[in-house]
Amino acid sequence: MKNKISKLFIAAFTAMIVFSACKKNDPDQWLKDNITIIGKVPVVAGFTVKPPQTTNVAAGTNVQLDLRYWSDDPIDKINLRSTVGANAQALVSTTPYQKAYSSVSRTDSLLLGYQVPGDLAKGTSVVMEIEVVNKNTLTKKATLTLKIQ
Repeated sequence: MKNKISKLFIAAFTAMIVFSACKKNDPDQWLKDNITIIGKVPVVAGFTVKPPQTTNVAAGTNVQLDLRYWSDDPIDKINLRSTVGANAQALVSTTPYQKAYSSVSRTDSLLLGYQVPGDLAKGTSVVMEIEVVNKNTLTKKATLTLKIQ
């Protein structure tokens, strides 16, 4: 009997040592050790033409663009670019961030003016691209297409 208890105790002790030596590896541990979090991406909630204007515009007119955006991280600037027809994309303006919180839309709002070139043929497309740039360098882009009437 004493021999059985000793063998049972030795078996239990050995099993305890074996199971405690087998540490379960955390599958995310390698990932946690090898990534750097730089922040969150900004959000563009809306990029539209301010009413009563529409996306159908006449050449030479001034269009008001309405941007609604927000970010959990600090915002650095807003870049506005245009692509007229088949031409290369051009930077129209860079606007530094200014707080303009709207409690109605729960976003920051920004009105940007764009002077449509006056020498465009009817049916030409003007693609407007907005880019919100955070201080952590993460960006979010949105586009809007204007049609010349």
